Amino acid sequence: MRVCAIDIGSNSVRCLIADVARGGLISPVERGLEITRLGEGIGTNRTISPEAAERTAASVERYIALGRRARAERFLLFGTAILREAENARSFTDRVRGKTGQEIRILSGEEEAALAYRGVTRALSPPPTDALVIDIGGGSVEFIIPSEKGNPSFRSIPLGCVRMTERFLHADHPGADELASLREYVARTLEREMPKGDAPPSRLFGAGGTITAAAALTLGLARYEPEKIHGCAVSLAQVAGLIAKLSAMPLDARRKVPGVEKKRADIIVAGLIVLRGIMEFYRLNKITVSDEGILHGAILESFDRRCI
Repeated sequence: MRVCAIDIGSNSVRCLIADVARGGLISPVERGLEITRLGEGIGTNRTISPEAAERTAASVERYIALGRRARAERFLLFGTAILREAENARSFTDRVRGKTGQEIRILSGEEEAALAYRGVTRALSPPPTDALVIDIGGGSVEFIIPSEKGNPSFRSIPLGCVRMTERFLHADHPGADELASLREYVARTLEREMPKGDAPPSRLFGAGGTITAAAALTLGLARYEPEKIHGCAVSLAQVAGLIAKLSAMPLDARRKVPGVEKKRADIIVAGLIVLRGIMEFYRLNKITVSDEGILHGAILESFDRRCI
């Protein structure tokens, strides 16, 4: 079965067109990512701006057209934090349906985390029962928390990199006070929101643009190479070093750094501070990076349903 999956997030629209076979074998055919910033300003007015809706809908329409040219048999469109929260989300989903005939499934935080977990861990057999899995998005961070009983729990917390940038990092060149305020907020939020109880995780796996960018920067990649990024380990010291390096630069300089997408340059520092906060909270000294995540999880879920 050939599937076209489209993830409509707070920061970007991602597309994966892939063939999926029995046993969960996924063979990518086409990939795409466009940063459209659908969630800009959501932290203050809880609405999607007309400009953000326009550019994001256009991106979704382009990926649907790409899927049709690739002869996809099934389309999977889903939205995450921004479409859960925006008061005018319905007008956006109605617009896309009217233009393309495709419905957008709005994932709950738990559903988003569950799909991310399945995508990140699909190639790991057996799935790691001692590992925390995270996906840092534009609006929220999804946590898949291990349990000694073998059943992970899922948590979605509004610590996404777009949201944190808009709330804390206002200067073109963020100062020490802004950086410290964000770091303290992340620490307080995790202390308040994350469950206490079972044994703490001993390993950390992660997906999402902030985490794959950290891998690309650590590896010194001039362009995105998924086969090198997938499985790469990034240490807490390396994350701290990237924060120090990038926060010392004005935005224009950050945009020129190999490994940083130009449209991600304004939010990468906040995303890395969130990542460091999570690693410090759980006392984990490295993260294993996955190029696979929620898109792969959604494709596998769809294939399972078709085979029932």
